[in-house]
Amino acid sequence: MANLVRVQVLMPKPEAEQFATYYREKDYKKSSLITQFARDYLDKETLNPRLNLFNRDQRESEGL
Repeated sequence: MANLVRVQVLMPKPEAEQFATYYREKDYKKSSLITQFARDYLDKETLNPRLNLFNRDQRESEGL
């Protein structure tokens, strides 16, 4: 456990309630689910870097 870091998240109450309902219904631990969400997001972002919305040449070359 020496390599663990505490992370706190603030979110609006409706989203927090929706999240709590989800992890309880799925029988997940809140911390494990947040860790998995972060991993999934970071993996996706690493493989597909975010489109720079301010770069017109990039948008046009990708047909956007």
